[in-house]
Amino acid sequence: MYTFEEIRGNTPLVEQLRRSAASGRSSHAYLFLGGAGAGKRLIANTFAKALQCEGEKRPCDSCKSCHAFNHGNHPDVIYFQPLKNGKTYTIEDVREQLLETVDLKPFRYEKKIYIIEKADTLNIQSQNALLKTLEEPPAHAVFLLLAERAEAFLPTILSRVVVMKIRPLSAETIADYLMQAGHLAEESHILSAYAQGRIGQALELVEDEGFRKMRQDILGKLEALPSMSEGDAYLLAKDFEVYKNDLRFLDIMELWYRDLLTAKSLREEGYLIQRDKKDAIFRAAKEPAALLAKKAAAVRTARMRLAQNANFRLTMEVMLMDLKETGK
Repeated sequence: MYTFEEIRGNTPLVEQLRRSAASGRSSHAYLFLGGAGAGKRLIANTFAKALQCEGEKRPCDSCKSCHAFNHGNHPDVIYFQPLKNGKTYTIEDVREQLLETVDLKPFRYEKKIYIIEKADTLNIQSQNALLKTLEEPPAHAVFLLLAERAEAFLPTILSRVVVMKIRPLSAETIADYLMQAGHLAEESHILSAYAQGRIGQALELVEDEGFRKMRQDILGKLEALPSMSEGDAYLLAKDFEVYKNDLRFLDIMELWYRDLLTAKSLREEGYLIQRDKKDAIFRAAKEPAALLAKKAAAVRTARMRLAQNANFRLTMEVMLMDLKETGK
């Protein structure tokens, strides 16, 4: 639990943190940047555990500090989260959880580590309050900020932290991880593509029965669409409204057309993502490549329009009419 060996990918970053922990010399503040599910929490927790470790190999998983960390009751690792509204940090959050305690000596261990989740929701006032501590931090304090957006921070904050950019993982790396965890090869291969380089996202998808049902539903609709009348295809837009607040259905559609184009050009099932649908994919891939590319573009256009707050039902109607096109 929380060892550097558990972390997949981002090897240079992980090795830098491992060396810092082993030497006992760390910066006073780090900013871990990465998308949702990219592994920020795993990396930050592992680093915090290693910094507090009393063993020779850090983290050793044998000392009292490591045991306390594993049980979630380490006295000198403080998790800092929004309290007032649960969504964004206020200056009161910073004052009550950080400023009033940061100068106090650690309870037992050498360092006092603050892990600040969703740090990109710190408002300007709370960032300015934090800045004063980052400018003159107590020798025992280490701050680990987790965030998705660097642009949310004041330049003065960014200048006082070590920025650690967490890169997306390859689909192969994620699939291997899932298979080592006991998941079937075909399922691991499929879900690793939907995870978009984020191992945390892959682990969530493994447990997400709703996503599995959505995927089967969407792929079934796409498979049936060519044989539908224009009227039925037009009415199908209503069925998509159940996914109005979960646009992952567009990811499913994009990967479907990606597989059709792959099947068209390479004619090898080994290159397909959704291999469980290979028969349907090869049947649908008989359409001209230019038409398949046009349909893939129609899905991307629908995504762009929805991002611009276009009417959902109308956007679906237009997209489905484009996808219904046969080229004849």
